[in-house]
Amino acid sequence: MRKLFLIGAILTISLFGQAMALNINLPDKSSESEIKALLKQHNKIMQKHKYKEIKTFYDENYKSSDGFTLDDLTTMLQKAHENYGDIKYKTKINNITAFDNWALVQMSDKSIAKIYPDEKKKNKDKMGVLEGTSSYVVYLKNTDKGWKIIYDEVLAEETSLKYGIANKINMDLITPAFVHNGEEYDLSLKMNKPDDIIALASISREEISYPPVDAQEKFRKMPSEGELERLVKANNKNLDEYAIASVGFTRVSFNEKEAKARIEVLGMAYIMKRVNNEPLIESKKETSEKK
Repeated sequence: MRKLFLIGAILTISLFGQAMALNINLPDKSSESEIKALLKQHNKIMQKHKYKEIKTFYDENYKSSDGFTLDDLTTMLQKAHENYGDIKYKTKINNITAFDNWALVQMSDKSIAKIYPDEKKKNKDKMGVLEGTSSYVVYLKNTDKGWKIIYDEVLAEETSLKYGIANKINMDLITPAFVHNGEEYDLSLKMNKPDDIIALASISREEISYPPVDAQEKFRKMPSEGELERLVKANNKNLDEYAIASVGFTRVSFNEKEAKARIEVLGMAYIMKRVNNEPLIESKKETSEKK
């Protein structure tokens, strides 16, 4: 259910079967045009950060697969704008399937923002760059007030925030696409950095919830081969998780005359990837044995 190709195929087959059984009309092209126009307008409102207007695109009972309500959603959008003033979103509609009063839309997003520690000076060497990508499915219902978003589910998501020299260093946080409840899984961070730069890094995981809970971090020096690994355990609450890597880059120089070492902070990086957590379904044999 978490893979984009499979979810499209499975849900389309499921909806087609229901349509035949209930004698429902097959895909409505006029509805697809309405939904496409609606979602494009939604993106424009997002760009303008008009939070009250954003709410009008959603059903009052909207809830995401992560359990976020409409109030949670608008609060998160507002805080993103406060922290990243020039954040821009680029949305792509990959596929729309509409059946009478219901619709399924597969979409992908890209976001980007620039952050300066000192807004007055705007030093590019210390500039932070936020980049994010996501793939997700949006479910809509045609109500007496028109098409409304009632639910959405994120399939894949990755976000990075890099400051200073981190923008010039290739880094890759490797995670599984999905895990089972309570299952152990491996996280690894790979990078290619100059030999004279020291990298201190931490890898952790946290459950996706609102308000978010800060992950516990233990920083370690990156090995000379440029790969740090950690074994973590998924939660058993059916909650999806974020794998998070935090990295600090420094250079140490030594003044022989004064016999002093100088530590220079060169940059920082934060990388976050979604790990989908699936319930572990017991087999019939295991269930019968327990009885």
